[in-house]
Amino acid sequence: MMATLPVHLRPATPDDVPALLALMDSVHAWLIAQDLPEQWGTVPFSRIPGFPGRVAEWTGLGVVTLAERDSRQVGMLAAAPATPPRIPSATVPDGSMFIHTVMTDRGPAGRGVGSALMAEAERLARTHGAPALALDHWADSPVLGRLYDEHGYNKVAEYFDEHDVRTTVRVRLLR
Repeated sequence: MMATLPVHLRPATPDDVPALLALMDSVHAWLIAQDLPEQWGTVPFSRIPGFPGRVAEWTGLGVVTLAERDSRQVGMLAAAPATPPRIPSATVPDGSMFIHTVMTDRGPAGRGVGSALMAEAERLARTHGAPALALDHWADSPVLGRLYDEHGYNKVAEYFDEHDVRTTVRVRLLR
């Protein structure tokens, strides 16, 4: 069974962009099928003007980790030592590693991948000497709230994004 195979993590490269976009679009389609368009809207990531170029830029900057199982892309993590400007000021400790996205295959192949990617985010943060890990997520998802609670992320703020979606900011202190 594919889900029992080990997860291999590696830095994504610009050559991985098509696979990353396919993964992101499949997660998006799963959300739409669950009647949850509020999280990311209804347009697949690969069709958002400029987004494929942004993913290519992220891979070129070395901020994307790709998770593979049996040579198949089953997850991704985008994390960087910079807090995005959309985050309310003074909610994230200076020098924190920010998780921009973590996505996993929604089928059996994705089981356990999210935890592996969250552990990788912590490893990256510690490598950079970051005092904390931070992220933001759709506030109206109780599933995401429970998931990040279980991983030790504490809610520190809420804001409305550019699409008027209520968003929660969470921080996990590492020191």
